[in-house]
Amino acid sequence: MKSNFYEILELNTNAAQHEITTAYERAKTTYSGDNPAIYTIFSDQEARELLSMIEEAYSILGNKTLRNIYDQRLLGQSKINPEDLTYDSILNASRLIFQESKVDTKKTSFVRNEGFEKEISDCASWTGDMLKKVREYKNITVEKLSEIIKVNAFYIKAIEAVTPNNLPAPVFVRGYVIQIAKELGLNSKAVADSYMKSFGKVN
Repeated sequence: MKSNFYEILELNTNAAQHEITTAYERAKTTYSGDNPAIYTIFSDQEARELLSMIEEAYSILGNKTLRNIYDQRLLGQSKINPEDLTYDSILNASRLIFQESKVDTKKTSFVRNEGFEKEISDCASWTGDMLKKVREYKNITVEKLSEIIKVNAFYIKAIEAVTPNNLPAPVFVRGYVIQIAKELGLNSKAVADSYMKSFGKVN
């Protein structure tokens, strides 16, 4: 079994950021269920597990901040604890490191629009376009939101545009939507539930 995210994507640790995206797309295509040759090597369950590992690898290495944390652990220790290199461990480390510097979006300066506030509170069908409208209404750029929640700006834009081909597995998408909704001061569960229903129809 490949032991780290670089090996999963068949990359060197000094790979450029654009090479990570290319390797991810290549790996996803290679181990996709659309590739019948994969089932001559792996079982259906093994193929699914590989795809999940590929998504996790790209979620970490495709994000410069998370990759930096991962690299420090992978390359900076003579004896590595495998638990320190897991997807969840890296995310938790990121939250702890940036907890004090996290920006409260409720303090972001914006002109309150009562009409739009009512539209937000009445919204029952959350789409990527609506999330974008709320973000722009609160004067939060994609880059700033990315910095706050530690989610790649590329993913945030793909969530707003609802382009599944540019996003990882649905379980990760849901997690990203929850983080976005929280930072925008929305009901994160209700927004995520609604968004994922429409996302499932597109995906």
